[in-house]
Amino acid sequence: MTESLKFTGPADILAYIPHSLGHQPEESFVLLTLNDKRLGATLRVDAPAEAAPADYAQTIVTYLCADENATGTILVIYTDETSPDDGRPYRDHVDALSNELALAKMPLKDAWIITSNHWRNYLCTDPSCCTDQPLEAITDSNGNAALIYTGSNITGIAEPAPFTGDPATAEAIASEIPQGWPEDLDGARALWEKILNDPATLTAESARELAGAFQHPTVRDYLLADVITTAPEQFTAVILGIVKGRPDWARVDHAQELAFELMKTTPEGQRAPMLCLIGWLEWLKGKASFAARYFKLAMDDVTDFRLASLLAELINRGLVADVARNKATAYTPPART
Repeated sequence: MTESLKFTGPADILAYIPHSLGHQPEESFVLLTLNDKRLGATLRVDAPAEAAPADYAQTIVTYLCADENATGTILVIYTDETSPDDGRPYRDHVDALSNELALAKMPLKDAWIITSNHWRNYLCTDPSCCTDQPLEAITDSNGNAALIYTGSNITGIAEPAPFTGDPATAEAIASEIPQGWPEDLDGARALWEKILNDPATLTAESARELAGAFQHPTVRDYLLADVITTAPEQFTAVILGIVKGRPDWARVDHAQELAFELMKTTPEGQRAPMLCLIGWLEWLKGKASFAARYFKLAMDDVTDFRLASLLAELINRGLVADVARNKATAYTPPART
């Protein structure tokens, strides 16, 4: 998205952040890496509260170091906290963060603070030139208009439709969980491949069969990887975001759409695997914030769902999928029609 858009001022960059995250941050530190003048990764963390400045700064920089191309950093603080001194809350944390970023050779280039009522430059202390700016300057910016024109929105993640079917569906899906090996695995993969290639072939019967297949951990993992490649020797690498060549991103979009379709006929308590699929594909697209929220939904659906917990750890460690870091392989939204 940022490859073809030019931002000319802070309001444009501030408009970009909620589009990147999918929601308007609150009580957060948001950091954007820079590769010269090009925006890179976006990281959102909770505002520090009681965290020690040095520990907080070191943790953030550890995450940001995943972007090996970063040459600088921008900080945006979303808060309604106040400071009795110079109006700069979390000053000690920002100072510690600035020091750690300099040591990591991605120095802090600029910083802004956004409250419920206004925004302004955080680093500037001269009241004659760094005054409060209205929030409308962000929403009315050329950057926000351009992002909306490309089809971006900040309405948040798509929530799965609630299940309204027969309570006996859970038992029917459980009866479809694969038992044999490797015949059942091959059958589930073949059905998944058929429907990925032609989503119109999805029926109520095949939806139950696939929903059952996703309940088996080994079969589920193969179905996830098969969205990107069916080569077994690439399985582990693909799950970790290491992909040979450019993925078929249209196929990825189809897979996410199918996961939502499957959840329409899948009751609560059996949806976690499909939510993990959606979240993992969002991570491959470079949308870590979106991915984290789907992993949270998966763990809400099935308490301590292990796959969701493991995949969420990729985000917790600040890891960005290799495929998302390479311009030649990164996801691009489908063209508007």
